[in-house]
Amino acid sequence: MSTIKFSFIFSMIFLLGFQMNAQQHKIKGRITTFENYPLNKVSVTAKKSGAEAISDSSGYYTIICGKKDKLVFEANGFYNKKVNLKRVEPADSVNVNLKLRNGNKNIEMATGYNHIDKDKLTHAIEHAKPDNDFSNYNSVMEIIDDKFTTIRRGTNTFDNNNILYVVDGTVVQFDVIKNIPTTQIKSINLLKGASASARYGSRGMNGVIVVETKSTNN
Repeated sequence: MSTIKFSFIFSMIFLLGFQMNAQQHKIKGRITTFENYPLNKVSVTAKKSGAEAISDSSGYYTIICGKKDKLVFEANGFYNKKVNLKRVEPADSVNVNLKLRNGNKNIEMATGYNHIDKDKLTHAIEHAKPDNDFSNYNSVMEIIDDKFTTIRRGTNTFDNNNILYVVDGTVVQFDVIKNIPTTQIKSINLLKGASASARYGSRGMNGVIVVETKSTNN
């Protein structure tokens, strides 16, 4: 093999390796429950690359994956959490809060698998914030994604016009709802099927996100 041909092949391999490394991204974050209780041994998986990580006793994890990957957080007794990195800013920091499933069986699994100490979990449950407190969310989009993960839109984006958005009884555009501060949200619900059509006619046939905000006097 000539020196020129060898140099060319070596250069191509180097460039390919550089491009692959450039596409990889180090993601760090912390996994909690009830806002501030760290979760241990939570499985973190990147769906596209297949990379895996496990959180430590303080809830921290590190995973290497593509910038456009999707992370899945799983722990026994808790609802899974999926995060699309394309929607995260900054993309190198992803903190999540996993919600405990209802029932004593899930409490037993959460503590039995050493995700959280039993005394800490008991204390967290006893001092849990009301369900209508959304202050720990970064955006309305994050609330919708967390509460209504069964919604499937044609483009899998929140600005799809197939979904009807209603704020305090008024139909609004997506740009209005996405800019509402999460601290001002009193309730957020999803209407589907007959209940949506009965109230909003054909406009609600693809689902309705109904948001009620807090009074400015509160």
